Formats: sequence, C-alpha cells, structure tokens
Amino acid sequence: MSGFSQENVEAIFAQAGESMAAISDSLNQCFDTSYRLEMGESGIWSPEELDDAFRGPGLVVLFRLGDEAMAGLIPEGLPLPDWYTEPGESQSSRLQTLSMEWSMNLIPLDAGEAEEFKTYATESLLNEVMQGEPADWAALLRINVFPADAETDAEESDGQSPSAVIPVIWPLTKPPVTETAEAEPDPAPEPAATQPAQQQAAPAGAALAASPGGKNPLNRINKLPVQAIVKLASKKIEMNQLLSICPGSLITFDKPCEDPLEMYINNQVYCLGEAVKIGENFGLKIDKVGFHKEYKTKIIEF
Repeated sequence: MSGFSQENVEAIFAQAGESMAAISDSLNQCFDTSYRLEMGESGIWSPEELDDAFRGPGLVVLFRLGDEAMAGLIPEGLPLPDWYTEPGESQSSRLQTLSMEWSMNLIPLDAGEAEEFKTYATESLLNEVMQGEPADWAALLRINVFPADAETDAEESDGQSPSAVIPVIWPLTKPPVTETAEAEPDPAPEPAATQPAQQQAAPAGAALAASPGGKNPLNRINKLPVQAIVKLASKKIEMNQLLSICPGSLITFDKPCEDPLEMYINNQVYCLGEAVKIGENFGLKIDKVGFHKEYKTKIIEF
C-alpha cells in the first residue's frame, strides 16, 4: 500500500530497527559527532509523550510523502552545533543529506518515495508538530541517543539511560509546504504503433534497476545536492611569491586560454567544457562527460 497507513506502521518500525546503524552514521556525519543510536519503545503518538525539551528549539528532519509527512525532532540539548540555526552552504548541504538519508532508511520502498525532504530549525519542536496536525492514529518511533564508547557495546547499554531521545512522528496531515515552481508536465508519449521498435523495448538493465512496484529505488537520490566546481587553472608557487601578493598583482598560468575547463563534482573531475557568457553570468558549455585524466607513463631506461 502506497503512502503512510496504519497497515505499514509495523513495517516502518521493523525497517528503522534494521537501519539504525545507517541512521547513526548520517547523524554523526552531519554534526561531526560520535553518537550511537538505538531503537527505543514505540507506539501511539500523543503530545504527552514529549517532555519539556521539545517545547524549546531544535531541528525538524521532515520528509513528505504525498500530502502527508514524517518528522524527526532533534532537540537543541542533544547538543546541536552552534551553526544549526544559520547554516552556511556546506552545512545546509549536510542537513539536506541528513533528511534524504533518513527518508531512505525509514520509509519502506513499497510505501513510496519521499517527494520532499528537508531539515530546518524551529523555536518550538512541539508547536511544529501540532501545526502539522498528526493523524488520529499517528505513530511514534523513539530513537535513543547514547555517547559512543569504545568500551561499551550495545548489549551493555540496556540498563543505561539515553543522553537524548529523537522522536519520529507520522503522519502529519498538514506538513509545511516549500514554495517551489510547478513542474512542467511530461510531454505526452507517442502512440506505441508509431514509436521505433528499439524505443518500445525496455533497456536490458531496466528490470534490474526497478523496484517490485515499478519504481527505481535510485530515484530517491535525485534531489541530493552535490557540489559543482569549475577549475580555471592551477600551479605551484613559491612561498615568497605568495607572501608578496597584493591588490594589483598578476599571476600567470601555463594553461592556454583555448584549453577546456574541468568541472568537478564532489572533488572528482566529471566533464570538460568551454567558458561562455550567459547574460551577465559565467557559464560552462559541456563538451565531454565522464572525463578521466590520462597520465603518461614514465619509463626509466638504464
């Protein structure tokens, strides 16, 4: 059954338990921490389930599925880093990645794919949930947070109290809506009789990539932000030249002006192109994709 329903609550609980290590990794990579997460007692949501820590500020990790959403609440007292209320570009990318990865690890494939995921700060976690209007049968999943300790394994933590709890609540029937441009409708497909034979047949690998429900599970990463950098040129300079740089200094590079520029995706060369002017902005016209640097082999002759 697609979407959030009472029928797939147990499936979500089960998937969360199996994915707790991946959920922990996402949290630790986002905030440069070393917490260990374990699944706590779960059941039916009610406002009384949240203590005073959730009446204050924190982060909402939200992913929307259709008209409903699931929300994880991370209280400020976790503790959260100082930058969480005003993240920079790199930190915003971390928060976006956190919500994307949590959506993949908490929503079963047969329930569908998250159409929107985001992590944002709020002054009151409880108010944010109440404004989202949880369904009458809304479920609550508790994630217990423990400080990572090399000398303490998960089995020995049974008698310990968690240092924090991250509740996950769903479905919210009126989740916050992000203002985005309406997607252009897909062009109507040509009738099957007029399509070339090679277009009518599915690619050989399509069946492998698609999920049992006919959806490609890799579609979940389509909204994951990646960093794109265009490299003009590079060179090594001596320290005395570096220290002598001042406004008006001119640095020359050995790279010819007509040589293609490299575009890096997450610090890996992805394609080559040429610089173009688009209005008042700089652009890159792609000439070659999937570029790999070739290094000349140096053979030492004796």
